[in-house]
Amino acid sequence: MREIPFDKMLAVMETVSDGRRPLTVTEISGATDLAVPTVHRLVALLVDRGLLKRHLATKKVMPGARLMKLGVSAVQTSLYADKPHALLKSLVTRIGEFAQISLVVAGELICVDAASAHRESGLHLQQGNKAPLHCTSIGKLYLASLPEAELRSWLRSANLQRLTDRTVTDPSELRKHLKEIRARGWGSCNEEMHPGVVGCGVRLPLRDSSGFIGLCISAPAVRMNFEAITGHIPALRKVAVDIADIFDRTN
Repeated sequence: MREIPFDKMLAVMETVSDGRRPLTVTEISGATDLAVPTVHRLVALLVDRGLLKRHLATKKVMPGARLMKLGVSAVQTSLYADKPHALLKSLVTRIGEFAQISLVVAGELICVDAASAHRESGLHLQQGNKAPLHCTSIGKLYLASLPEAELRSWLRSANLQRLTDRTVTDPSELRKHLKEIRARGWGSCNEEMHPGVVGCGVRLPLRDSSGFIGLCISAPAVRMNFEAITGHIPALRKVAVDIADIFDRTN
């Protein structure tokens, strides 16, 4: 098989990853200045290796499972190594509970870094753990950031599973809640994913806004009620800015 220059493959993968929607070969060609036949060959090669995938029955392409796994792993390594993880641990020391950084990938929330005060009770998630969007502070913050058309499409197809008696499962009620989140700029979870666990979160203000990464804290309501945990929003925002600054300078 004839070798394809790596920079051309990288250009195609970057264009598809940044597209925020499935792209045609012609669109990829226009964005990369590569000839359409060249893009056809590269796309076929990348699809064959699981780095890209076809969008349903169309000829458009989107990131494949292998490319998404690579992206999540890269974020995990960047955040866990050295200063970002140290900042996360300093936040945990200050509040005495649990904190995590999560990335939205393919409609799910994935934990990419976490730290806790090592208490016996409470919420303890590990890297790679997944959670739904509609009942988590970062997930709802992400949904609140979507353009109206994307949110409407998501609500039509979403499985709003009831995980506790406080989980919002009515689309109209969730939309109202998301409007409040959009106005105040931070997300919250009041015993909606796990009974007795409350939390709140903010977005990392990264220069590259194409992806969505959030920072959140959580605690058992018996130790820190909902009003008390949301009082930590200013500290969360400060740590989010510091982590984003480090992340931007190293990527």
